[in-house]
Amino acid sequence: MSMFFLMCSERSGSNFIQKLLNGHNNICGPSTKHIINPVARNLFRYGDLTQKQNWDALLIDIHRLISISFSIWKKEFSLDDLQALAPIGDIESLIRNIFMEEARANGKQHVFIKENQVYEFLPFLLLNFPESKYVYQTRDPRDMALSWKKNPDHPGGVVKAAKQWQKDQQNTLKNYTELAKKGKAYFIRYEELISDSDRYTAEIVQFFGLPYDSEIENFHKDELTQKNASMQKAWNNLSQGVIKDNKKKYLKELTEQEIKVIEKICYVEMQYLGYECEFSKDELDMVTVNMIEDLNQKEFETIPYERSKGVKLNMEAKKVFYQKVMSND
Repeated sequence: MSMFFLMCSERSGSNFIQKLLNGHNNICGPSTKHIINPVARNLFRYGDLTQKQNWDALLIDIHRLISISFSIWKKEFSLDDLQALAPIGDIESLIRNIFMEEARANGKQHVFIKENQVYEFLPFLLLNFPESKYVYQTRDPRDMALSWKKNPDHPGGVVKAAKQWQKDQQNTLKNYTELAKKGKAYFIRYEELISDSDRYTAEIVQFFGLPYDSEIENFHKDELTQKNASMQKAWNNLSQGVIKDNKKKYLKELTEQEIKVIEKICYVEMQYLGYECEFSKDELDMVTVNMIEDLNQKEFETIPYERSKGVKLNMEAKKVFYQKVMSND
């Protein structure tokens, strides 16, 4: 059984590629529960995990996180189930077996995992899952920012989104470069994937070392995918299959000022990743820091921000990991 990971910004087609690959007859792409990020980044807070009370505390928090009504898996875990997945202190086996149990519940052997900001805990993945491979997907930051702006689960607007996109690309690129040298990472632009999904899904599956499945593009017909598409507004498109024209929407839906600001913030990364700017370097040089911050402030004041119930529950469950204080005594 193999574990594959996605490196991708939010609002950049991460759920799409996950469910597209879930359409493969031997790849499970479970709807994200954001398990590994809060666990890997906060293990130190639980103290010595070979002590039963510390291990039990970690399992209780993980159980709460995967049980909330945020996304749906076929496999449901009781606390006893989690305790049976790994010996005390064996975090690698615990994480691996949580995902592999879901894969087995779907009759599959491999799992493709989406987590946000993978660069924040990549050392944990490399140490515990050294055989894993990674897919790095990016999206035009102008469309990413538009999607962010339209989603009330995200604070702010295009300025906040562009800064997050820039941060994500900078941190992911340095990791991707090293992983690619070892044949462990594959790069894809979202726009390429939706335009020629047959070609690129075949390449990704081949990169994983698996045979291609011609039924993969029927991913949206999967019953569990349909259920998850209705769980969060941001996932609605997953029930529609490949939307080939889901690009360059920013040309009609963003103002000239918004596009200029995004291109100003993301200019270097856009050039490197193959995204052409709508405005010249001279025009973008006219965009000042004060202009960017003025727009940012206006967006925070005017754009509605109200997390959905599922997102709120997920955030609250993750917050527990960042507040835990256990003793090593």
